[in-house]
Amino acid sequence: MRGQQPNYDQLWKDVITELFDEFLLFFSPELFELVDFTIPPQFLEQELQTILPESDSNQRVADKLVKLQLKNGEEQWVYVHIEVQGDYKKIFPKRMFQSFYRIMDLYDQRIYALALFTGEDAKYNANLFHYEFLGTELTYNYNTYRIASQSETTLLESENPFALAVLGGLYVIKSKKNVDIKYQYKRKLMRLLLQDKMINKEMKREFIQKLFVFIDHILRLPEETELKLVNEMKPIIQKEAVQMGLSMKDTFLARYYMKEGEKKGIEVGIKEGIKEGIKEGIKEGKVEIAVRLLGRGESADDVAEITGLTLEEVKRIKDRKWSQP
Repeated sequence: MRGQQPNYDQLWKDVITELFDEFLLFFSPELFELVDFTIPPQFLEQELQTILPESDSNQRVADKLVKLQLKNGEEQWVYVHIEVQGDYKKIFPKRMFQSFYRIMDLYDQRIYALALFTGEDAKYNANLFHYEFLGTELTYNYNTYRIASQSETTLLESENPFALAVLGGLYVIKSKKNVDIKYQYKRKLMRLLLQDKMINKEMKREFIQKLFVFIDHILRLPEETELKLVNEMKPIIQKEAVQMGLSMKDTFLARYYMKEGEKKGIEVGIKEGIKEGIKEGIKEGKVEIAVRLLGRGESADDVAEITGLTLEEVKRIKDRKWSQP
């Protein structure tokens, strides 16, 4: 159901992976300028899990380890260690240090560490781990970014599209459990995403789609409220999407249409009272959605991708030659 609590850690992990260049430019412009992006980043989460303490590794869903090569032409690598922390844990600074020394011990390369605090806890200000015992002393400092402390105005003025992801995180904190406020924030972000200021026509459609998905899920609304937003945003998104060369599959509306079609199909199947009826009903719902999308000018390829029908089936629908087997 739409009202279920999102997996925030996984959402952040996914958007960081999918928009990594923009992420790095947003959080560390200095490091971004040093990186040779002709050599793709290597994401090493599997390796990270093997070097973390066994009791801790299964709980650290959002930790990321990324291998980058610099522009200096040498075989010099920088390991970017990222931890997304939602709920405050007193042991967190020690965890950051443990990750650092284990990565250093394994790879013996330079490390850029960042703790991204996505929660609202006021204790999120720890940027170091300190150890001292009888004259033996160690201090480990690492980079931190606390979303709750960020300025909405500054994020809105940013030219980096990843600022919209951060703004989404800020709006989650500001709206708390107030559905009406969350609705207003989500609508605002959807509009911003279609503005040329942040997303220009040269950017890949997949890039825009990824931000749509992130915002859609991180600001999840109850089903009735989601339907209200869909109905309100549908003409706006369709108009702006056409101007930017997008198709329906690049927006959160496509998922709603499919959900609507499958729900209607299941209802038809239940009336039939048999499993086969449910399966046929779902397909009937997909056909109805396909007809609507084709009527709006979507290509057969896009409709097939959105609905899960085969391209041949979509072409038959377009030619009005469809018949249920």
